[in-house]
Amino acid sequence: MQNAATPPFIEQVERTVAMLERLSQGPYRARELTVWDEDVFKGLWADAPEKADDWEVFIERSPNAFAQFELQPAASITAVEADGDLVACTVWSPANCMVGGKRVSIHYAQGLRVRAEHRRDGLGDLVRRFPTRALQRPTLGQVMYRRIGNANMERFLDAVKFHEGQDRLQKIVGAAYLAARGPDVQTEGLRPIELRDLERCAHLINRTHEGLDLFRPYGAESLRDMLDGGVWGERPPWRPSPFGWDDFHVIERDGHVVACGGLWDRGRDIREIWRSAQGDEKRVEVAMGLDLGVEAGHESALADLLRVFAARSGLLGRQSLVADLAHLPAVVEELDDLEPRMESRIIEWSPFQPSLPKQLGECYLDLRFW
Repeated sequence: MQNAATPPFIEQVERTVAMLERLSQGPYRARELTVWDEDVFKGLWADAPEKADDWEVFIERSPNAFAQFELQPAASITAVEADGDLVACTVWSPANCMVGGKRVSIHYAQGLRVRAEHRRDGLGDLVRRFPTRALQRPTLGQVMYRRIGNANMERFLDAVKFHEGQDRLQKIVGAAYLAARGPDVQTEGLRPIELRDLERCAHLINRTHEGLDLFRPYGAESLRDMLDGGVWGERPPWRPSPFGWDDFHVIERDGHVVACGGLWDRGRDIREIWRSAQGDEKRVEVAMGLDLGVEAGHESALADLLRVFAARSGLLGRQSLVADLAHLPAVVEELDDLEPRMESRIIEWSPFQPSLPKQLGECYLDLRFW
């Protein structure tokens, strides 16, 4: 029995023991998902809406239900099932990045979903406490993104003793949404990335985001591994990559690469359906600009690249191209024709060590986690 004097560590241990007992004695079982679970995973997300003020946000994940998490190295999807049906899930993804100028291993907490008919059964706490492969590697902090207006998640986190301002420090961050417009446009010096460009592109990406918390600097090999999707050699044709070499482009001026970036067609595999209590409905299908890099003084070249990406996004049927441009005002100024607007979310930071900053500084937004 808990009392007001129970130390927080002991309380967490007792809650974890209760989780294990519940899984061993009740109707629920927990496990890590595999590619064989695509259809049931897809069904869970379609029946587990997220709150955003007066809207419910349903997520369609198809044809590749795991596409987003394939872009996150070592992501692990944990699920709880009852009678063979998935009723809750959460996703953990370890990441090495810079925080306060230090190299730090952290993890992202994301994708907590519980089927609508199983809410208030304590399954959110149950699935998030189940041990997962992604957390076998030690981490010193946790990051979460949350939609503004999701009061249900705020209440849930407080109920499981994970309090805002104490265990998780909040700040507002924003990504730029650019109007996706076709037809395709041509730009001087535009071409797909080649092996010979890897070192140069790594340099451009690093200089563009240097000093930002949550950014992991690239080298030529790590950039190549990202574009390869972690696969050496030929990729199995039955599992195409959601993002890779064909999606990454450079702009060359006077014989030098001055801008680079990738276009991830997020809307191909992930779509949001927003429904209001009044019966209104809207669909959100976007593309993402990933790993942007630009040489100082050549911001117009990166703007040109994003304009090409926006046009291609429109041809794909997407409404917006999303990019992390809060720290690139000179690029944003070049894109007035695409009517840039900022969409804000809450980022929550939980440092586990006193040596880490209590609050994040200016952040790099890796849109794979957005």
